[in-house]
Amino acid sequence: MLIMKKIIPALLVLVIVSCNKSNVQPKLDPNKKYYMSYDTPDQIVKMRVSNDTLRLNFYENIVVLVDPNDYSNSWAMHLMEDFSQSYLKGLHFDALASAAGYAHDWMPINLNDAATGQKTSANVTVEGKKYVKVTVSRLFEFYNKLGTSQAAVNQKNTLLRTTNHSVTYKMFYSDGSGYSLSNDASFKIVYQAN
Repeated sequence: MLIMKKIIPALLVLVIVSCNKSNVQPKLDPNKKYYMSYDTPDQIVKMRVSNDTLRLNFYENIVVLVDPNDYSNSWAMHLMEDFSQSYLKGLHFDALASAAGYAHDWMPINLNDAATGQKTSANVTVEGKKYVKVTVSRLFEFYNKLGTSQAAVNQKNTLLRTTNHSVTYKMFYSDGSGYSLSNDASFKIVYQAN
């Protein structure tokens, strides 16, 4: 009977410890690049001239395949854009930034804060392996006031002939207390007349 009195509390402790371990979310490794495979097309900028202003609508269109476990274990997916290799660098823009509405020169990095429909996800199978396909579709309305209508037309025509501009995307996870390393990829920008 004395042995049973010692075994029962030991078993209860073991059961409680086992139950607590299953509820612990794994932490993100801040030194790791998690699997993210971009399946992203060229990025389109549609241009038009309005008086002396060149308007450039940048259609962000990102498709990325991610590991379902990494995706479900993260608190959020984050996205940063780098326009430094394009005409868009340093230009002002307006955008439907979040559920709260339009913003000037701001787009949320945390995709949980994106406006409804701007980020979607779906379970897919590619070559027998399961992934989550994440799609980000957002519109940045850039503009540049050039002083005269002719200057705006000239800049538009120059950009229509430009073929070496790109945008770099940096995508990474957060678990609420830290960030993973970013997965970076650059994509060609194609300027088009609207």
